[in-house]
Amino acid sequence: MPIDESKSLVGSVSSESVAHQWSLVNQRVAEACKRSGRAASEVTIVGITKYVDAQTAKWLWDAGCTDLGESRPQSLWEKQAAFDAINLSVDRKVRWHFIGHLQRNKSLKTVANLSLLHSLDSVRLAQQIQKDAESLGILVDALVEVNVSGEPNKTGILSEELPTVLNELSRFDRIHVKGLMGMAGLQTTTPSTDFAKLRALRDEMEIRFGDRFQLNQLSMGMSGDFEEAIEEGSTMVRIGSLLFEPIGS
Repeated sequence: MPIDESKSLVGSVSSESVAHQWSLVNQRVAEACKRSGRAASEVTIVGITKYVDAQTAKWLWDAGCTDLGESRPQSLWEKQAAFDAINLSVDRKVRWHFIGHLQRNKSLKTVANLSLLHSLDSVRLAQQIQKDAESLGILVDALVEVNVSGEPNKTGILSEELPTVLNELSRFDRIHVKGLMGMAGLQTTTPSTDFAKLRALRDEMEIRFGDRFQLNQLSMGMSGDFEEAIEEGSTMVRIGSLLFEPIGS
């Protein structure tokens, strides 16, 4: 499924606007890192391409974003296929991230060529991933998704259940847990509150499970709150709509 370089999009999003927005986001990340006494290199920007087509995703890659993320398995598979020809011809590979809820019946194809799963949200899913990884002969890097706000409409493991879940996950030798992922609650007045809770939870789990996991990664922060997330210790920010705004919007 090669990318059609001549394809145009309806609206004012263009390769120039995507490159412009990528530059602005990088600048804001660097400034947030500076405010918190961190180096910009400590934060990975994952460009979330779920609302755009493969051509627009390629414009983002052209601008310099090599970490791309999707929230729907089918969209991930389609974009991976579209990028295959690019990845065969250049050294700068795309690192694919999956950030949405993953159904067990879609695990096999999803984890096959994935750099990082951000949304490991149950032991049952881990059991399926372990089975699929064994059949593929691969290791799967994953973040445990935590419902840090406790809101009933959100996916993820509740904070109080995390120690039990991590203990269970340590049995799966094909899954490498790298850290935690979470989102600020819809009812949370200040996103920093939930981000600080997740960071503190990660720090606690590092102490309790340091002999089994290296929980270096914190995936938190999106287009509307990534600066607060960085200031609270995020190592990965998931930026979608902000990267695809027209210049001057």
